[in-house]
Amino acid sequence: MLLEGKVWTFDGEPPRTAAVRLEGERVVAVGPIGELRARYPGARRVRAEWITPGLHDAHVHPLQWGLALEALDLRGEDDPARVAERVAQRAADLPPGRWILGGGYVFDGYPDRRWLDEVAPDHPVFLRSRDLHAAWANRRALRRAGVDRGTPDPQGGRILRDGSGEPTGYLLERAAGLVAESLPPPGKDQLLAGLKDLAGRGFVAVHAMGEPREASGWIRELDAAEALPLRVAWTQPAAGPDAWEPAWSTRGLHVFGVKFFADGALTSRTAWMLEPYPEGGCGMPLDDPREADAAVAEVLRRGLTPVWHAIGTRAVHEVLNLIERLETRGLPARTRFRIEHVQHVADDDLPRLAGLVLSVQPQHAEDDRAALDRLSPGQRRAAYRWGAFSALPGVRLLLGSDAPVAEPDAAHALRLAQRPPLPGAQGLGLEAALTAYVHTPAAVLGWTQEAAPWGRVEPGAFAALTLWERGRPVARVWRGGLEALG
Repeated sequence: MLLEGKVWTFDGEPPRTAAVRLEGERVVAVGPIGELRARYPGARRVRAEWITPGLHDAHVHPLQWGLALEALDLRGEDDPARVAERVAQRAADLPPGRWILGGGYVFDGYPDRRWLDEVAPDHPVFLRSRDLHAAWANRRALRRAGVDRGTPDPQGGRILRDGSGEPTGYLLERAAGLVAESLPPPGKDQLLAGLKDLAGRGFVAVHAMGEPREASGWIRELDAAEALPLRVAWTQPAAGPDAWEPAWSTRGLHVFGVKFFADGALTSRTAWMLEPYPEGGCGMPLDDPREADAAVAEVLRRGLTPVWHAIGTRAVHEVLNLIERLETRGLPARTRFRIEHVQHVADDDLPRLAGLVLSVQPQHAEDDRAALDRLSPGQRRAAYRWGAFSALPGVRLLLGSDAPVAEPDAAHALRLAQRPPLPGAQGLGLEAALTAYVHTPAAVLGWTQEAAPWGRVEPGAFAALTLWERGRPVARVWRGGLEALG
């Protein structure tokens, strides 16, 4: 096969009009179109506007995405009454006692379970917020889970209660897990469905973040069966230190990190801030970085990457303090750490990000506009500083979707990375944004240094490529084949 178009090689040369010769799973030549046509006269020729290394979603939850594909899609819903109507419609189609699951809503407040009790009295209802950091359940779901006025708040979570102490049905952070434990268990099929959908959108690799412990077994089974439709970089949960071991497979699985949560999310107002929210409170820590030195030192000792979710200014501040404490002990924290989201950064902390891997999600800037409007001017100024990140020495930026928090739409994310839809937000240039999507995610995992490198278009490289037209991925090259996207 001979691919022809503007080739972004990431081999140290600028993008240029050229041809790329593929044989099996390798790139064997990159050069002038006329020269390669003459050298390979019988080759199938495929024209594209751009040819790049393959797309990576550097922050995704493939199991949760697979479950979201089956559930009630509430993305775009911001009115509890409208969500209740959607639940009523689903309840009419299900026999009594069946769970009604959904997710994707964003509310300006915490609605009561009575909305859901009224429309679905005979069905347990469990709905996750768009950011996955809160949930809304009805009385039947709470009873199924054994959650009542006597249930204590779990560490890192809160059960909202009315004046008499009864649960309102709204659950913040790890309190949602009290009900989630009673749901029909997910399985390997949902994980594979999520991965297949991502592959069908043009991704050749994903960085899977914070999936439950049992999913680590399923991903290994899929890898052993050679069933992975793309390459998977996998993180293990911080709550399972007995399983903290790196792994690498030629079939596609790379277990590289351990996922910690410094805080929650902005729309649920659990992102941990230095400055209080206008309505009060500063959010909450989850895996508190002030108490994580020993655990993170063990992660580093085992050759793994500490991967920290940090959205609020206080969360970012405390993760940076953790890095500096570990550095004073001679540990390679700055070169090995990775911070996910980095959504709100105080001015004084901005230069402290130098030399770090920062994973950002452009669609959050669009989806969080209503939540940002409720913040103080100082908190808004601290948000979405990607352009400032890219100017810091040694920073390596990655782009992802955080699906199912946002749809894994690479074209939309690429546009938003360049032009964030928020006043004062600092975007990236096209080359920097594209680099963060197709090259750096492979480089930070060491894949650019493999015998058949990823993240580059050069002779000998693994032929995991994306073809683009008008800024949209239209096909991917995977395992020697060209796959058109829907």
